[in-house]
Amino acid sequence: MVLSAVFATALTVANFAEAFVEPWRVDPDRPAPITLRLPRTTTRTTDPDTGATRLTTAANTVSRGEVVHDPRLNSIVRAFERERRPPRPTHLCAQWAVYFMVVLLATTYLRRVSAKSGALLRTQVSLLGVSLLFLLVMKAALLLTSVSAFVFPIALLPLWGSLYVDRRTGSMLAAMLTLFASSLIAYDPVASVVYLISSGIAALTFRAARKQTLFLLVSGVVCGVVGAGVYVATKEIFDGFHLEQELASTWTSGPMATLTAGTLAGVLAFTLQPVVSRIFGVVSRSQLLNLTDLEHPLLRKIAAEAPGSWEHSRAMANLAEAAAAAIGCDALLTRVGAYYHDLGKTCQPKYFVENQERGEHSPHDDLEPDVSADAIMAHVVEGTRILREGRIPEAVVEFAYTHHGTSMLEFFWHKTLAQGNPKRLAEDAFHYPGMRPRTRETAILMLIDSIEAGARTVDPPTREKFQELVQRVIFTKLHQGQLDESGLSIAELRTLEMQITDTLGSAHHMRIRYPWQDAKERGEPHLPMPIGRDFVVTSADPAPANGERTRVTPVAAQVEAPADSAEHRTPTRPAHHDDAVD
Repeated sequence: MVLSAVFATALTVANFAEAFVEPWRVDPDRPAPITLRLPRTTTRTTDPDTGATRLTTAANTVSRGEVVHDPRLNSIVRAFERERRPPRPTHLCAQWAVYFMVVLLATTYLRRVSAKSGALLRTQVSLLGVSLLFLLVMKAALLLTSVSAFVFPIALLPLWGSLYVDRRTGSMLAAMLTLFASSLIAYDPVASVVYLISSGIAALTFRAARKQTLFLLVSGVVCGVVGAGVYVATKEIFDGFHLEQELASTWTSGPMATLTAGTLAGVLAFTLQPVVSRIFGVVSRSQLLNLTDLEHPLLRKIAAEAPGSWEHSRAMANLAEAAAAAIGCDALLTRVGAYYHDLGKTCQPKYFVENQERGEHSPHDDLEPDVSADAIMAHVVEGTRILREGRIPEAVVEFAYTHHGTSMLEFFWHKTLAQGNPKRLAEDAFHYPGMRPRTRETAILMLIDSIEAGARTVDPPTREKFQELVQRVIFTKLHQGQLDESGLSIAELRTLEMQITDTLGSAHHMRIRYPWQDAKERGEPHLPMPIGRDFVVTSADPAPANGERTRVTPVAAQVEAPADSAEHRTPTRPAHHDDAVD
């Protein structure tokens, strides 16, 4: 509500700004102080000779510094300026209400429907802020120049929305900006249709990943070509398209203006991407690579204070990265999220079984179930706090507070029920305090967190058992509704199931047993230890008795020993023999 009210107020003031400034009044008999763009006006002309009547509809423009000599246009300008100065309060309120409702719909969509970072307040403020800045620049250009209204790159914001959030958000921005931009030129129908279709095409044709932002240029060119075609069709519908007039205008014609607008949108979207990515809080690839450095203070912290959790995170990182790459997600971001998601366990590492020594007493044996649950769930909150205090990008912090979603600690809830629930606790007391994943990357990490832990208990480690585990985890998360806002499709879940199963099968592949292992199980004497090339066995007994050590002599000593030494008559090759290089 607050965002919508602020945006609507700012845009309303900008839209009617020139109507409040009396020195900006356009007198047709004097040079115009600003460019005046009249709404579409239908005029009737009568031929004095034949008496035939002709209706003509056109959106006239009085350029800055121009003096109007046409009597018909002179009267239209005077009537228009007299009617709009000062703006009627009802007109202002009506325009404000339209802006407010459109922005309210947009922010509600981002908050409730967007499957990605659109639900974050920062993203909403960034989108509205950049949109308002674009509209203010457009308004200034409309007042101070006489450029065509079709030359403005309306598709710029939808391209950024598709890049940083998703294509649905980009399409929503296309519709919103079409309405706002059209209001600045008196809702011209031709411009409105061209804005809507060309910007919508730009958002929908952009399908590249973030690391392939060069496709912004391609989408921009497609937007321009489609916009030119739409202009021709729409112009024919409303006014009639006259090819001779358009060719006479050359570079300022409608088709050329729309083609220029699309191309300019792609170029600006690509060129300004580093600046805009900072506004949207997007993590660059170089930042992510720096966060993978194992010498990072926070990674050293978890490795030293919670080594078991750190090994779990590293194993998760390999699984999660391969899974993310399989469905076209940001694999590097997913790996970084896996590294840092469990940092909160450093506060009380012994409360987690992976950090306990074998046979070590568990602190949960001395705690009530609800206290144990609070201690376990605290790692989500504490991890988020540590990461934010360490100035870790929010896109990485999101993995910390979503990797358990709002799921339940069933073990301690059932333990409470087994004790009769003496405190009369509700089931909600055992749910994690985080959020359900809103991106595909965080959803993948949630699945991998449960799968990697469960994979350690699979015996024997066959592909069939791993597949059963992966399917069970995915179906459980679906049943709990944890993936409802993640944006993962059924086809992507099937791909993830196959990829994770294959990765687990490869990681837990079978190895051939060593002979000394079989001999030990059969109770046979220890096999002799393998000897390196630089040593030889000098014991006279080729098969020493159990427990007796075999004497090993360096080859160098053999070379230096006297030739008549009985102890060193075993044939050997000198260390500098050519075969030693093999």
